[in-house]
Amino acid sequence: MPVSTIRLYSRDDLGALDWPATEDGDYARRYLTPFMTNGPQAYLRNARAAIYALRAGPVVLPVTVSDFDLANSYVCSPYAHYVTYGQEELFNLKNPPVEAALRLLFRPLAWYFRRGALDRAVLVNNWLLPTNLYPSGVAEHAAQMVDHLAAAFPDRAVIFRSVDARANADLLAALRARGGRPVFSRSIYYQDVSSACVQRRRDYRADLKCYQHTPYRMLDGADLGPDDAERIVELYDDLYLRKYSYCNPQFTPEFVRLALAERLLTIKALAHNGRIDAALGYFGRRGFITAPLFGYDTQLPKDLGLYRLLTMLMSLDAREHGWTVHLSAGVGRFKRLRDGLPVIEYNAVFDEHLPASRRRPWRLLQSAATCPSAWCPAPRWKPAAVCRPAGSSAAAACASATGRPARQARTWARRRRARPWPMPAWR
Repeated sequence: MPVSTIRLYSRDDLGALDWPATEDGDYARRYLTPFMTNGPQAYLRNARAAIYALRAGPVVLPVTVSDFDLANSYVCSPYAHYVTYGQEELFNLKNPPVEAALRLLFRPLAWYFRRGALDRAVLVNNWLLPTNLYPSGVAEHAAQMVDHLAAAFPDRAVIFRSVDARANADLLAALRARGGRPVFSRSIYYQDVSSACVQRRRDYRADLKCYQHTPYRMLDGADLGPDDAERIVELYDDLYLRKYSYCNPQFTPEFVRLALAERLLTIKALAHNGRIDAALGYFGRRGFITAPLFGYDTQLPKDLGLYRLLTMLMSLDAREHGWTVHLSAGVGRFKRLRDGLPVIEYNAVFDEHLPASRRRPWRLLQSAATCPSAWCPAPRWKPAAVCRPAGSSAAAACASATGRPARQARTWARRRRARPWPMPAWR
């Protein structure tokens, strides 16, 4: 594809953008036009970044550019992702001596990453959401996107967010061929809800029974109005900000109103006695769905199973349409018990156009946190292919699926939930 067909649009020349006449193109128009016109902070309080639209052939992707700001969310700040969020996670260790030692280690690292301008980066396909699903056709244009953005922003690293071997293996291969550096982002989970493996899980069946007998009434977009936006944001904040981290995206009520009006998210809620106690919003691309908007009243008794009910709402929609659920990160045990398969997600970093002092921080992150075989093709051991027939042992199923001896299969079965997929080729 000629380089001239790639163009970057800012707020000032957005009117010149000829949006592709595709489903993904129309979604990008409805999403990016208000974000670029009004600014990201109208919809995310902690998104202090400039946003652009990058068109390459029939593909339009959002691109964000930001500088160091301690108040930024990790969705637009590599520093917040790797340093600020990491420091907050230390408090979950429940081991004061270890926490104190790691805090001492983080101080020089934080200084080094600030001095190395880690946040001077261009984030590609950044919808300012925790999980960024890719539209079709990105892999074919990936190399020229990198070249175009490196020329437009010669003092910044070019980073493709949310790349993994499960949902976008073709893009991963294209970025590898262009010389991308895989830097660990997080461990995520995928769930194929149409699989018998999932439906036979005891915990999944218990969640379904809980959903079938709940006193809550399900509300969808037609039942929700602009006045419900405040409550939905309050529920999200209760879970993702107050319980977890203020580095998470801080959505505004205006974002929820926009999502309802422009159908950016499929929003559903659970109400009882006229009060909304839980809500989620998901979107999908290329057969995958994910829920960036998710929250419930954490003060209510756990016996109500609000988290389980929300995940079941999304699961039933996915089952009906044949989608795979991207369960994002966190709550790993809950997801593995429902046959969520772990996958490593990466940031694909291109920094060869930068001086050595700017490349070193990314090399350090890659060495510290990234599997050395991240770009290797998927190995023969594929947990996604393992579905135990009724009455058979896990070891027998693993041996059948992998072709490994039963003893090795038993070892693999014991460690399956602890290891991300794909496993390193050298193991």
